[in-house]
Amino acid sequence: MIFLITGCSSYIARYVAVKLLSDGNRVFGISRTHPNIEHENFSWISHDLRKGSCELDTSSVDIIIHMAAQSLLNKSAEEYLNSNILITNHVGNMAKKLQPRAIIYTSSMKVYGDIRTKEVTEDIDIINPELYGLTKYFGEKILQETKPTISLRMPGVIGVGSHGWIDGVYKKLKNNETLSIFNSPYNHVIHVLDIYGIVRQICETEYFKTDFFNVCARGLSTSLEVVELIKEGLSSESVIDVKEQDGGVMHVLSNKKLLNLYKPLDVKDTIGLYIKEMNNKLTGKGVIS
Repeated sequence: MIFLITGCSSYIARYVAVKLLSDGNRVFGISRTHPNIEHENFSWISHDLRKGSCELDTSSVDIIIHMAAQSLLNKSAEEYLNSNILITNHVGNMAKKLQPRAIIYTSSMKVYGDIRTKEVTEDIDIINPELYGLTKYFGEKILQETKPTISLRMPGVIGVGSHGWIDGVYKKLKNNETLSIFNSPYNHVIHVLDIYGIVRQICETEYFKTDFFNVCARGLSTSLEVVELIKEGLSSESVIDVKEQDGGVMHVLSNKKLLNLYKPLDVKDTIGLYIKEMNNKLTGKGVIS
């Protein structure tokens, strides 16, 4: 198959691109920064999608995977407009020309906004999302108007090169720093390997219709259990300070809908794989594939 991946220098998109290439696919990657992918079936297009769509050396593609976006929170409205909405609109214009069979879009759990239920299913009310969540939801709608779009509403994605809560915990424990946490039910995570797995499953089953899925690891753990797993994996001497919850609804994510399509790793195996990858990086053994 022929894939077009936007934002291909990001750690998620690069990982997916490399795995798709290893499966024998043709991949075009668009990004401002070179993704350092050397493969005979890979073509890098140096382009800033904020400035408009771009030309590819092909008349069509089978699948567009749109991953280019501003993922950091607390940015200005103008930054989100330029990075999330305009880029997505330009990708939609490219889709009209390239006529892919489907678009896979990395959206976010932030589209739900103020979550007032203990379990987040795809049919809960969307209440007062922040700017980032609004732009991701708007992006879903933009792409759905061009081609069948499968939106993956994702939590924190972990792997070598990731950022977020797990990465912050790992760094503090590695440095033997005291770590303060609230202990709560936890499944707000997915390994980048499973993002690739979902993409592959969508293509193999030809699930080419507009839909959206909550994406997270299987099962349920607690934030304290996750921290203790990482601490054990690092042989860390950090002190874990568990604080009382200060109110609010503590929610978990439901991926029952996703499980009809794809079975991700469970929470503890997800964390275990991340620890192995990070430790292998420290020892120069490379990343687990």
